[in-house]
Amino acid sequence: MRAHHRLLVVAVLVLVAIGLASLVGANVLGGQRVAEGGRPGLPHRTLGPEETPQDVFHRFRLGSIDGERLSPNRNDFAARTTPDGPLLLFLPATRSKPAEYQRFLTTALGDGYHVLGLDYWNLGKTLSATCEADARCYGQVQRNRFDGTRSSEYSSVTPAGSIVSRFRDAVAHLDEVDPDGGWGRFVQADEDITWGDIVVAGHSQGGGEAAYIAHIRPVLGALMFAAPVESVGPVHAAWMDRPGRTPATRMYALDDVRDSYRPRIAGSWTALGLAGRGGAGGTGEPWRTRTAPPRPGADPHAILTRLPGGDAGHAHSRVVKDTTPLDEHGDPHMLALWQWLLHRFPTPDVPSARS
Repeated sequence: MRAHHRLLVVAVLVLVAIGLASLVGANVLGGQRVAEGGRPGLPHRTLGPEETPQDVFHRFRLGSIDGERLSPNRNDFAARTTPDGPLLLFLPATRSKPAEYQRFLTTALGDGYHVLGLDYWNLGKTLSATCEADARCYGQVQRNRFDGTRSSEYSSVTPAGSIVSRFRDAVAHLDEVDPDGGWGRFVQADEDITWGDIVVAGHSQGGGEAAYIAHIRPVLGALMFAAPVESVGPVHAAWMDRPGRTPATRMYALDDVRDSYRPRIAGSWTALGLAGRGGAGGTGEPWRTRTAPPRPGADPHAILTRLPGGDAGHAHSRVVKDTTPLDEHGDPHMLALWQWLLHRFPTPDVPSARS
């Protein structure tokens, strides 16, 4: 049995089963935690050899927060193995949802992370199409979606519907259904989020939002898949010109060489100081591979892959979505590279089962 499968066999989904009515009726941080029709918590159990990633996660939907009905309000995905692992907070691409990233989220779970795939306001046009060459627009929109401030004609997310508010409510729900899971430590009593225990990750617009969060908050790390898409020629997001709260040494970005957005992503990587850092031979260029991880001792922060099969039109999604190509064993070709990225940050040891 392959190592990844051994990890999954022992991945314990420890979300305590409770009634749907109690989920809908409970309030935390002013929020009705699970909307009508939401799925109740799953019982303690071990992932069996015949189960798939779709069987792994506790799926739930947030209800109204501070009297506001959330939109969009798609299923969030959460799970953990150990009670002391860091949190991987994953943000989907424009118009995408957490359900489309279960293979990557399962990989993080098997490597000792708490995992939260969080829905947020990512509808309408892409961020790159919204802002184009308006350098200040990017940060304005990203801040609005982060905490509900800086509302504008481009983005008018309220504080209740922001990523911060949704995150706090999701953690409160998870802490209730899994009280021994260590979820509560990610939000302090004064409602401050403990960013130092969180790796923010995302795809496309979600990856750009992860980079922005890492810029304004001192996170444990940031992973950006096919992101950020925040440059046009010599113009890039203005916030990238200032030093961020998280150093570039804790930020990693990955894209496929055939991605049609690659020129805009490459400009963003250069502006963030990622291209050529830690393993590209001092060339100032991203490190290239088919799908194999870097050699021991190398630490590139900008990586270009060349995934097998498919066409250029789908390259933007295949580096992390569930449409990623699989090998003859049914594992993603990207698996070892995903794990290499996840291992850039400290996680507790997860025991492996004997084959």
